[in-house]
Amino acid sequence: MVSGYFQIMRFAFKTSPQHTTWTDMLALWKQADDIEVFESGWTFDHFYPIFSDSTGPCLEGWTTLTALAQATTRLRLGTLVTGIHYRHPAVLANMAAALDIISGGRLELGIGAGWNEEESGAYGIELGSIKERMDRFEEACQVLTSLLSQETTTFNGRYYQLKDARNEPKGPAPAPADLHRRQRRKTDAAHHRAVCPALELRRRPGRGIRP
Repeated sequence: MVSGYFQIMRFAFKTSPQHTTWTDMLALWKQADDIEVFESGWTFDHFYPIFSDSTGPCLEGWTTLTALAQATTRLRLGTLVTGIHYRHPAVLANMAAALDIISGGRLELGIGAGWNEEESGAYGIELGSIKERMDRFEEACQVLTSLLSQETTTFNGRYYQLKDARNEPKGPAPAPADLHRRQRRKTDAAHHRAVCPALELRRRPGRGIRP
């Protein structure tokens, strides 16, 4: 008991869309949607398999998540987490708002600064130093928060510049989004994956990206 009330433990599952088939992944999510103990389901945002044979098959995370949103009715869902350097935050804000609508307000939006050097290098996507990732991440947080809550966004940063930018519609609950961030401590400077700040922009259950 904490401060006079019991905290409720919530359960989730994650299916990395690598070394598998869409048929198997879809079947698992449909079954999980009927198991009430699971509050949410998650996939990841990588283009190559991770911690395994990187030459193997890997389904794109946001595309599969959109399809899974249509195949389920109850589960909250998201990517754990979206690498911010893969997409401009304005593009990501539009993606998130659209998927929130498609899913009936079940989206959980999580973002990280990025770490995967192999796939970033292969695609020519700039990853940058740890400091650059952190700075870019902070700017992305501001851009996302504004685009998901304000009518227009003007931003002049080092990495992102927006002028009177719009993002409509915003989803089931176009109210100001709360920002919750968590950042892992850097346990090993030689391993960039040890530094993965994440962000969640959420709104109330059943009404869009929730707090």
